[in-house]
Amino acid sequence: MSLGRILVFLLVGFLAWNLFKSTSSDTSAADISAEHQIVMFSAPWCGYCDQARDFLEAERVDFLEIDIESSTKAQRRFRDAGGRGVPLTFIGDERLVGFSAPAYGRALDQL
Repeated sequence: MSLGRILVFLLVGFLAWNLFKSTSSDTSAADISAEHQIVMFSAPWCGYCDQARDFLEAERVDFLEIDIESSTKAQRRFRDAGGRGVPLTFIGDERLVGFSAPAYGRALDQL
């Protein structure tokens, strides 16, 4: 194996590891809000946030939505929760980045 291929392999592995680390978290919805089992960080311009909100409303579940652009406190809470992109949703102990109806459904089933 050439040195170039080894370096590419190591770089891809490093990037994959950092992506995994950035999407794993020990934070749960209860760490953010004692009153809500579901917390979603969103932004007004985010289409996936709209889809996530519509999904949760269709499921008729109570959730706290935090607009990360509404205040510096909201931005700080988002960063403290490990946020890098929206929507960032905590359903119980599950941390979901982005929106996927099947993933949201599975997380709701776990509550």
